[in-house]
Amino acid sequence: MVYLEEWPVFWSTVQRMYFNKPNKTRYSVKYRSKDGKITLKVTDDQECLQFMLHPNQDLEKLKTINAWFLANMSTLSTEKSAV
Repeated sequence: MVYLEEWPVFWSTVQRMYFNKPNKTRYSVKYRSKDGKITLKVTDDQECLQFMLHPNQDLEKLKTINAWFLANMSTLSTEKSAV
């Protein structure tokens, strides 16, 4: 598992991973109230990326990735959506 510290790097890598293997890529969101942090995890069973969010500052990033995955995973066509 690789923790990426820069959002643009994480975001571009996640998009590349999804477009290369859309049927294998999945993501999860984990909140630890003890630390007050959110962890995003994206994997395709060969590569695993993680990114730590701070809810007070990065809530918009969580909304962005959730909306992007929902839009891409729910479409029947193979068009690639760029949110």
